Amino acid sequence: MELKNNFSVKIISGLNGVGKTTLLNAFAENLRSEGVAAEEIIFFNCAADERLRNFQTLYDFVETRTLELEKFFLLIDEIDCVVEGEKAINALFAGLPAEIYVTCSTEAFVEKICVLLPDNCDVLKLYPLPFSEYAKNVPEDNALQNYLHFGGLPATADANEKILPTVLRGAAYEIMFDLVVKNSLQRAEYFQLLMKIIAQNVGKPISLNQLFDRLKGVSASINTFRNYFSCGLGLFKRVPRFDIKNENYLTGGEKFYCVDSGILRALAPEIDENILMENAVYAELLRRGYSISIGKFGTMNITFVAERADKKIFIQVLPAGGISVRRITRPLRALPADVEKILITSKREKTFGDVKNITLRDFLLGG
Repeated sequence: MELKNNFSVKIISGLNGVGKTTLLNAFAENLRSEGVAAEEIIFFNCAADERLRNFQTLYDFVETRTLELEKFFLLIDEIDCVVEGEKAINALFAGLPAEIYVTCSTEAFVEKICVLLPDNCDVLKLYPLPFSEYAKNVPEDNALQNYLHFGGLPATADANEKILPTVLRGAAYEIMFDLVVKNSLQRAEYFQLLMKIIAQNVGKPISLNQLFDRLKGVSASINTFRNYFSCGLGLFKRVPRFDIKNENYLTGGEKFYCVDSGILRALAPEIDENILMENAVYAELLRRGYSISIGKFGTMNITFVAERADKKIFIQVLPAGGISVRRITRPLRALPADVEKILITSKREKTFGDVKNITLRDFLLGG
């Protein structure tokens, strides 16, 4: 609503199943309640109408329907189902008096629109539900554990706990199938295998070359691998390593994290509980709009360095068992006193120096 009447194309992006269509429908309903005439709201779903999957056909369809309108709202669901859909959006934006809102689930399409309209594009990224919303519908004693195990996809919110693993597996494969189709990938089994291998290595330092080596039993070129890998970046995020002292990014040692712990467990059922905790912290930082890296300070490591325009945070996540608070906070205590340092733990701990302790639950609730 804040972007309404803003001279830009609004892109609602996110994985299949996070609520993009629901949001677009809610926006259309809000327009009607504000008095916008029905004929001035052009709403259609490109996934449901095969006639509109060619960019020229799409443009002609919209132009024909709106010849008599001085201004209208154009709401297009699943725009990335359209072959070269970015060309249609560019032409519609340039040639018609429309306020344009589209949804898509592929990172590549967002990039194409942003290249074509660098100064006239607003991207609204949707992620699975945050814990603060999820916890409203789950008994308090079970909420955090359920969230770590089953994630925040809307499809899981009302599902019976006994069938949640089945629901999640179905959701994970539906997401992967959606990415395969919309990115025109020829080998679905190769893409699924790549996503599973990344899931099994979440939270561990691993390079693209190592990932490729693990797929050498499946015949595919390095170019195919890189293309398929890039198509999965809406699901798994690559997190670089950052040298805090020298203020530069390092080559190698990067890690991967998933946008939802439920999807992660569906693809890697044996994933460690400590990794789930770390992944939940990453996903929450991502949802709050931070750019995130893995910190290196001398010979010491910091779980996350999170930065956005208004603040920068250095975060250690304390795994259960084995590591003392004093030891894990040592790199944080070595940092300058004027930076924000946080230790995230499963239960309240006594910290040292100027390090603030927040429990995982409180952090996910907005602390």
